[in-house]
Amino acid sequence: MKNTLFLILVVLFLNSCTNERSSFSSESIYSNEYNNFSNKKKAEYLDSLKTEIEFVKNDSLKIKLFFEVAAEYYYLNDFKNSYITSKKIYILSQKNKDSISIGRALYYMGDCFENFQKDSAYYYYKESEKVFRLLKDDERIAKALFNKAHLLFTTGNYIESEVEVIKALQKIKKTKKYELLYSCYYLQSCNHTELEEFDEALRYLKLAYINLEKIKNIDSNYLEYKSLVVVGICNIYDKKEEFDKSIALLKTLLTDDLKLNHSILYSNVLSNLGYSYMKSGNFTIAKQCFDESMDLLPKNSLDKNYLFRTIHLGEYYLLNKDTLKSMDYFRKALTLSKLIKSNNELLKTLNFLSLSDKRKSNFYKNEYVKVSDSIIKQQRLNRDKFARIEYETSKVEDENEILSTNNLLLILGLAISTVVFLTVIIVRSQVARKKELLLIKQKELANDELLSLIKEFQYGLIHAKEEEQSRISKELHDGVVNQIYAIRMVLDTLNDADDAITRDKRITYIKELHKVETEIRNLSHELYIDYSIYDSNYLFLLHSLVKSNTDLNGTVFNLSLSDIIDWNNYSSIVKINLYRILQELFLNVNKYAQASVCNLVIDETTDFLLVTVEDDGIGFDKNHTTDGIGLKNINERIKTIDAQISIETAVGKGVRVSIKIKRDL
Repeated sequence: MKNTLFLILVVLFLNSCTNERSSFSSESIYSNEYNNFSNKKKAEYLDSLKTEIEFVKNDSLKIKLFFEVAAEYYYLNDFKNSYITSKKIYILSQKNKDSISIGRALYYMGDCFENFQKDSAYYYYKESEKVFRLLKDDERIAKALFNKAHLLFTTGNYIESEVEVIKALQKIKKTKKYELLYSCYYLQSCNHTELEEFDEALRYLKLAYINLEKIKNIDSNYLEYKSLVVVGICNIYDKKEEFDKSIALLKTLLTDDLKLNHSILYSNVLSNLGYSYMKSGNFTIAKQCFDESMDLLPKNSLDKNYLFRTIHLGEYYLLNKDTLKSMDYFRKALTLSKLIKSNNELLKTLNFLSLSDKRKSNFYKNEYVKVSDSIIKQQRLNRDKFARIEYETSKVEDENEILSTNNLLLILGLAISTVVFLTVIIVRSQVARKKELLLIKQKELANDELLSLIKEFQYGLIHAKEEEQSRISKELHDGVVNQIYAIRMVLDTLNDADDAITRDKRITYIKELHKVETEIRNLSHELYIDYSIYDSNYLFLLHSLVKSNTDLNGTVFNLSLSDIIDWNNYSSIVKINLYRILQELFLNVNKYAQASVCNLVIDETTDFLLVTVEDDGIGFDKNHTTDGIGLKNINERIKTIDAQISIETAVGKGVRVSIKIKRDL
């Protein structure tokens, strides 16, 4: 029950915080006698004042005056006239393009609906938030979010309220808006209290108190705000059954100043103190507190404070087993809660009646279920309405944004298209130029690498030729020349004689000369190498590669090359990458294949250069073999020259690698 009293304190406080309305002062538009008028006369005065303001020519001044009138209508609970006046402000502000006043007018209109048409109030708060977001006014955004959070709290949507408060705090937590920070922290503590998250509630109450102390000497409402924080803390202590803490803290508030200047607040604190005494078992002091609290209130008024005290007294008599008196108070509370439409108190009263009135217990229990279901249904309905407002507002914002974008595109379309077109041309030109330079650089590097390989093998060839020539020179000098010289000397001695013996000797030496002739011919054959196959430098590289690998590991490498291939039709990038791929394949054959023969076949079709490397080695299982660095390098080179590669193998059946390279046409 004490929690309900706490909630009404919260609502009363929040109503004072959420409205950006200033009370009139000596500098305002109201006469000095205004405070002494009855509510009816105040309303008549405001009506006449509103008519006079219509004749003010300065729109900014007119808006300011209308805001004061709208605020005063609100304080008189004349929500209809407050709304009408706020609507005037809204229209006038739109005409003047005064965005701040538009936003303020929207949440003034929202305030007018807060107590009886909550979905309309939520709509105006949301519209106000949207305006201030466009202005990037964080403080007013936070106020709009706070208004929404407060509305959600009063409808029982505590989690949704918690989310909105967090959004508000994110906007102002690093500012010096201490009163608004206090309000946000206090409302957040109320959300956590209702969700029974008491430790979090205490944490936020402490944060609220910290910010409250920063305006201690400058805010006339300090004492009231402090009392609310203390009551909130004591409410949590009671829920945790720490009644002694609650009693001690509440006593600190019961000062003569509070009783003299804030009698209603003093009455509320007394009622809370009586509740804590009652729950702790001290019924005597509890009754004294309740009686004194009731004495400070108007009798039989249609007021929530009176309702709370009535329920407190009913609970007091119920705990003291005086069911007749408790039933009397609860029945009064039941009637009053229905009149002022206080659903939470209606539920509590029905629950107490089901406990105190045994004869009609089932009736009150059924009524409790009906009311509870009705409240839950209304809360769900409100939640759905608020969600729909959020969705529809967001949808309208999106549509407006699309429309604005389309209009902007229509206006700037030609200019943007021209700029884009020129930009695309320039970018494409630069990209093409970069690609061209990159390709040229790649070709230069490939040419340099190819030339380096050719020079390396040419130097090897020249060295081999020199060694061969040196060997043949020695053979000629040490063998053939000496034999010819000896035969010549013998023949000279035989020239003078012509007998049969001499003739036989001459024939013998002639045969020796024939042998020398044959030996010279053989040497000349050995000296001759057909260098026509090296007319193309790339052919020279391929032949050298095959020959050098044949000498390594016992595998015979053969080259079959089509005569129709013109290597000048292929870029140096293709040739050097193909050469490196063949190097890697031959290396793998020597290392792993255990092959006796490996054949390299290079052929050409109309569109492709076809390269096949096939060995008769041990092969491998492709499904149980991972790609090594060599094969990865081969695949990278294949991608570089935009070629295709396939590998056919099986255990014991050798390996066949086929490469398909697109011709440079």
